[in-house]
Amino acid sequence: MISYTEDIVEILNGHFSSGEEYVDSILLATYVLNINFSNFNIQCTERMFATIGGTVYEWNEFPNSSPWGLLVRQIPNKAKLNSPYSLNITFDSGDSVDIETVEGQYESVIFNFPPIGESHVMEIF
Repeated sequence: MISYTEDIVEILNGHFSSGEEYVDSILLATYVLNINFSNFNIQCTERMFATIGGTVYEWNEFPNSSPWGLLVRQIPNKAKLNSPYSLNITFDSGDSVDIETVEGQYESVIFNFPPIGESHVMEIF
């Protein structure tokens, strides 16, 4: 689809500043990794890196034995762009995730936000 823009950073930081967000669960499957926050989720089909306890872990299309579950119940505090193709989310603990996207004909990352009225709210990269 498209590369990241500062718009997604503003949206995420708006959700994080409410103080109501935390990682509710992680869904790790073949070809998808979902980070489910309390009010929205991020669906990744490209590559994701997590820094957990100072160690860097990578997810790339297939489930692995990395400790992704340690992100559950963590509180996000800030989103920022590393580049137009890498979005970083840091947590109060000091852990973080870097979510990659690519420009192409298929979705790399989908952000599913709470509906507004009758409309579903999504950002697709």
